[in-house]
Amino acid sequence: MTEPVEVSIDRRAIPYAVLVGLFTGSLVASNYLASKIFQADILGYKIFAPAAVLAYAATFLFTDIISEVYGKEASGKAVLIGFFTEIIVLFYNWFALKLPYAPFSPASPETYRVVVGSSGTVIAASLTAYIISQTHDVYAFHFWKKATRGKWLWLRNNASTMVSQFIDTVIFISLAFNIYPALVGGKVLPWNVIGNIIIGQYIVKWLIALGDTPFVYLGTYLVRHYLGLESSQIIGALPEQPTRTGEVRSGTLS
Repeated sequence: MTEPVEVSIDRRAIPYAVLVGLFTGSLVASNYLASKIFQADILGYKIFAPAAVLAYAATFLFTDIISEVYGKEASGKAVLIGFFTEIIVLFYNWFALKLPYAPFSPASPETYRVVVGSSGTVIAASLTAYIISQTHDVYAFHFWKKATRGKWLWLRNNASTMVSQFIDTVIFISLAFNIYPALVGGKVLPWNVIGNIIIGQYIVKWLIALGDTPFVYLGTYLVRHYLGLESSQIIGALPEQPTRTGEVRSGTLS
């Protein structure tokens, strides 16, 4: 009988696993936080936005760090992992709603259905907006990286994120709070409210995108320091090394 073989994890893959974990965690959290719409005054302008705005904006921070350190292919894999994670969560929601209620359940059927059930249309909208905006973010990031010959991380971070956030905001808000609820008989927000939410959410996301640039630099520095790279090195310049299953070679995940 063949003995089970333990596969060691190359230390260079550990930061990638951590970043993907933070990415998917923020992504899943945003689905449940999006049901709450908050109001705030920014520079005298009253805005409305989903409470998930910070959690979802953070996903672009993590993919930008992955893109900068591990490359386009690795960031694309992270986006796919997030996509399938969302599908699994959508199945969990459906399964939970189908289970019969116990009379002593802390949450009433109506309350539970409002929170978990509404997140079903939110997740469906999120999946649509997510795959489009995150794919754009990965390609835009590397377009600007190539155009600037690897210089000016702040430019590709902001240029890719701000456009991707706009794409995501328009698609997500329209689908989550109007189009998809209308298809399933849920609560539909009028288009004038939808427009206000889109503007408000994008303003908040734009400000967050500006504020996350130092964290992109910090995250990139910490990962490169852990990997033993100089700040001026790019992953593609790493020398070839022998690999085993699960290891990282020349800046790509095997």
